[in-house]
Amino acid sequence: MIHQSLLGATFAVWAFACGCVAAAFLPRAPAVSIALFASVLGAFAGFFVGNADGPAEVPAYTAVGGSVGLFVGGAVGLLTTRAPPPSKLPARAAVVVLVAAPFAGAALTALLQVACPLYVTGKRAGMCTYQGGDVLGGWVSGVVVAFMADAPFVAIVFALSAVQARRAADRRPWLEGRRATSEA
Repeated sequence: MIHQSLLGATFAVWAFACGCVAAAFLPRAPAVSIALFASVLGAFAGFFVGNADGPAEVPAYTAVGGSVGLFVGGAVGLLTTRAPPPSKLPARAAVVVLVAAPFAGAALTALLQVACPLYVTGKRAGMCTYQGGDVLGGWVSGVVVAFMADAPFVAIVFALSAVQARRAADRRPWLEGRRATSEA
């Protein structure tokens, strides 16, 4: 039995979580926030592109759009923003993402397999079809692989934000000493 509403609920929870994490880290790791917001926008774009030809493979297009948005947003965020000190929070967040990713990937796999059981074909499969038939959960594995590639990228952006914050903290005494000299 197909549970396509579970696909929508999974997407909604993911998008909400991305929004909450992005909002929470905006002051400390703005590059991560930009990446997560871009990921949600990319996922919406992927959904609409995938749905233009019909519902088949829409979750795969959504995942690809989300990944592209994440990578582009992360690169733009790292190039255009600077994380302020202290650096401990982004560094710890990077570790948490890496530790939690395998568990989240397993949960995502289970959710997708419940939503779209393997070997469901025909018109009744709707979004769960993969090029006319399910080939061992073809798009399901693609979505999970995309997620598992995205998680280390988010950890890398967190880690690079921590490095930016550490460098800003290292420059701060030099700048304060220079200001004091110029005021005297």
